[in-house]
Amino acid sequence: MKVQEQALRTLELVAIERGREALAAEARDARSALASRRFNVAVMGQFKRGKSTLINALLGREVLPADVAPVTTAITVVEHGPSERAMARFDDGREEEVELGQVHLLVSEEENPGNRKRVRVVRIELPAPFLASGIRLVDTPGVGSVFANNAEVTHSFVRRIDVAIVVLGSDPPISGEELALVRSAAPGVGRMYFVLNKADLAAEQTRVKAEAFTRKVLAEALGADPGPLLQTSALAALRSGTDPGLANLQDDLTELAAGCGVELALASAGRAVGHVAARLFQRIALERAALLAPTEELDRRIASFEDAMRDIDDLALAAMARTKAALSYDWQKWEARKESFLADARRELVAALETNLGRTESAAGRRIRDAAREHARQLTRRQVESWQQHAEGELRGLRESWITATSDGTNRLVDRVAQAASDAFGIPVARFEPEILEVDVTPVEFDFYEHVLFLDPRAFLVPLIDALSSQKAVIARAVARAAGVAGESLRRNLYDVDQTVVQWLDTLSTECEQAMRGRLDSVRREVIDAVAAGRSRRQQGEAAVRQQLDDLDRQQSLVLQAAASAASTRDAALAATGPTAPVTGAAP
Repeated sequence: MKVQEQALRTLELVAIERGREALAAEARDARSALASRRFNVAVMGQFKRGKSTLINALLGREVLPADVAPVTTAITVVEHGPSERAMARFDDGREEEVELGQVHLLVSEEENPGNRKRVRVVRIELPAPFLASGIRLVDTPGVGSVFANNAEVTHSFVRRIDVAIVVLGSDPPISGEELALVRSAAPGVGRMYFVLNKADLAAEQTRVKAEAFTRKVLAEALGADPGPLLQTSALAALRSGTDPGLANLQDDLTELAAGCGVELALASAGRAVGHVAARLFQRIALERAALLAPTEELDRRIASFEDAMRDIDDLALAAMARTKAALSYDWQKWEARKESFLADARRELVAALETNLGRTESAAGRRIRDAAREHARQLTRRQVESWQQHAEGELRGLRESWITATSDGTNRLVDRVAQAASDAFGIPVARFEPEILEVDVTPVEFDFYEHVLFLDPRAFLVPLIDALSSQKAVIARAVARAAGVAGESLRRNLYDVDQTVVQWLDTLSTECEQAMRGRLDSVRREVIDAVAAGRSRRQQGEAAVRQQLDDLDRQQSLVLQAAASAASTRDAALAATGPTAPVTGAAP
């Protein structure tokens, strides 16, 4: 334990010396967690799965804000403490104590949309017995949400997860975005639990089918049986205080903390050491190369790296084209589905009009026509809203697929950037962390188009005809007229939805491409900036170069010693906790 703490302290000091405050903060946080024998139990999943409610149920009280809307916008950590308190850390490094009842102002989407307040993490301390064994419950923003930045926060936290609780559901079952999150988290976590929440809201047949489907998908993704899927209702447990599934989860986590808590904390610290050391070592190696290479040779190496980046840019274009081709939407299928929807909608409209107007007692023709138009207008709006919801669901699925595919392609290209830097400057390859790209595409907004014929411009002729007709005939004509106009309005609205979908997909494609280029540019700048730092020092003279080389050699030696000393301890911890493949149920 002391070895890991000292390694993290060393890396923290080197990072501070090098002006890498983000890396220093990561090392500092990991050291603090290790000193208190704490490990992160992250509750993850799609938005609206009930993650915050599950944490509240585990604690036996409402601590985190929970609602039917996707509320969590920042990482929230709940850990043991002597008294109730909450601290917020912001991106600029400052910390601020907040009242427990005011936490929602910082972590909810409603009060902090898009995390405009730049909250890095909110840490809550509670004197809860369940947390005393070292469990830190981590509430993560939901993936697959309309809020793109929320998913990015969750994905960036993956490497700090020691135990994962993946909250799923029956309706709908596991999504593609959730599956991608499971794949990215599984290799590094000590244990993984799968919880089917809101079990009380689904019929037994639906739960059985959802569990079978989820088990099959997870087994294929993980290459192993995920074990029993715990079924629970967190909200019911929070209200009544009892739920068998929740009780099993609490018992398993408590046993895990008692049996493997120290090893999990050590393994977590080891991962932090490896990550921080690799990033520091790469930057040091680049600066050394810039200091030692002759000016002409350095220029040649920079040119070589830039040539490689141009090739990678070309590969990025090709990768984006392949992504577009692979994920292109089947518009023929869309059109067939729309025509089927229109036919069903017309039948529903005529039947509803005939039923509603058939109840009309003796009334003037104008009142019948007005009633028909109003019924048609209301029903058409509901039908359009139904199609809009269908379109939004399709777009959400497309967005998840596009971002996942683009992120995978980008991460492969980032690896090539790291290799290009290694080849050009003669340094060891230090892999950059994989990332899920942040793609800022605003939620789709559809407008209801009120067809002008609902105003019935030929109404002045109709009373003459109605005066000579029976009420049954008046109703029939009113139904036919309203249904015809409503049908045209419905088709026009669905056409407008199609146009919005096309425009949104174009925007999504552009944003994905820009996100890919932005990520590649940021990695390129990181390499070039490190080289530029070495070149700048050379311009200050030979004495400055010698001093900088001495500093770099010292820093490099410290980083290597810290990584090596921590590695043996980390390996021992991993051996003690067993394989990192997901295991559900009680701890061994």
